[in-house]
Amino acid sequence: MAKKDNPFKNLLKPIKIGPVELKHRMVLAPMNDTLSGHNGEATEQLISYYAARARGGASLVITGAIMGTKLASQFVWGRNLYCFHPGHIQGLKLLTDRIHYFSSQACAQITIGFGRQGHSADHHELAPAATAGLPYEIALEKGPKAIEIAWKNIEHPRSFLVGQMTREMTIDEIHSEQKEFARSCQLLVIAGFDAIEIHAPHGYLEHQFLSPFSNKRTDMYGGEWRNRKRFLNEVTEQVRYAVGTGVALGVRISAEEHMEGGLTREEMIDVGKDLEERGIDYLSLSDGGGYEEGGHLVPDKDRAKHIPEHGRDFKKAIKIPVMVASQHDPVKADADIGDGMFDLSALGRQLFIDPEYPNKIAENRPDDIKRCRYCHTCLGISLAGAGIACPHNPELGREYANPEYMIGPRTEQELIISRGMLAGDMPCLDRPWWKPEFPIVEKAWRKFRGPGRR
Repeated sequence: MAKKDNPFKNLLKPIKIGPVELKHRMVLAPMNDTLSGHNGEATEQLISYYAARARGGASLVITGAIMGTKLASQFVWGRNLYCFHPGHIQGLKLLTDRIHYFSSQACAQITIGFGRQGHSADHHELAPAATAGLPYEIALEKGPKAIEIAWKNIEHPRSFLVGQMTREMTIDEIHSEQKEFARSCQLLVIAGFDAIEIHAPHGYLEHQFLSPFSNKRTDMYGGEWRNRKRFLNEVTEQVRYAVGTGVALGVRISAEEHMEGGLTREEMIDVGKDLEERGIDYLSLSDGGGYEEGGHLVPDKDRAKHIPEHGRDFKKAIKIPVMVASQHDPVKADADIGDGMFDLSALGRQLFIDPEYPNKIAENRPDDIKRCRYCHTCLGISLAGAGIACPHNPELGREYANPEYMIGPRTEQELIISRGMLAGDMPCLDRPWWKPEFPIVEKAWRKFRGPGRR
């Protein structure tokens, strides 16, 4: 893809993640953009927002966290996409069609729940979490610097500094949620996603079971390190089995918690090894312990500097591709890939301000890139539930009004049937115990069998 005189040869190298080939190393990072409808449906603005990043040249477009169970959908922050019912497939298929139309691959990030970081319409409800009686509490100095002003001056945002009270999920409930989650991932395959990314960073439910701060259980899912890893390992095993080999499977984790006594980089490298052994195709690295350590969840320029170093440590321990976020400088990103620090550069806020970033790199026009100012205006608007906006990109949040992001007749690179369905190895997770395997019906007619002895 790179021209002979283009200096960004490492960023522009193709790469395979499982069965999916990416045309280069620049991908859209997953972000909770709050652009879905309040019932978890894909809106035209959400679809057009992702279309703009696909048209801008991102090789892989990763959605924000999709709620993968009905219970998860009852405890969200603002709005998220849903996928736990066949009725959700149509809207998600419209999304993947739009991404594929602009020659990008589509990845669904999906979560089993917000856990103690979730919010229901009724704040008296107990949020299902790893541990009971443990709402999150945000210290002002641990949050993103740019929204301290809002917290200091307006009472309403301060109401979110302390979360809802929690209840401990039972073992039966855990197993039920895991099975529903795996089944939801199969719906994503039917909807046409090329890759699935399990969301396990930032203090959400998968992370909560890992962390000693949020997991105080004394059963098989708590206590010693092996038990605290069990929940995420089981979820990964079940999803890998459920979706088969026709789609790529990744997991996103925090590289460490940056809190005294919290999860260390060495422990998270150990998690990465476990996940690789369970068949994932790539590992995506973010950072921080979640809402209580939001300065690394949404990093400013200084807090993002060390993230590529995380990638180097993980790459020494695992063989699958490693993705890192927040590396906005294309010159440094290209050099870091060449030095073996990471394999894929995930761009979030940078593609808010300039969705054409990948195209400009491919055309060797780095001086034309509009650079993210880390002002966090996008974050403030999103947290308020009002969508997204950027003072330096007047189109952000209004992509639906631009006809360039509309779809046309099917193009040659689009598959009518998704790659995952064509692979044909998804097992039936709803098979009753008395049917060992659904047989292939070879004839459309059989003799009538009435009541009585046979």
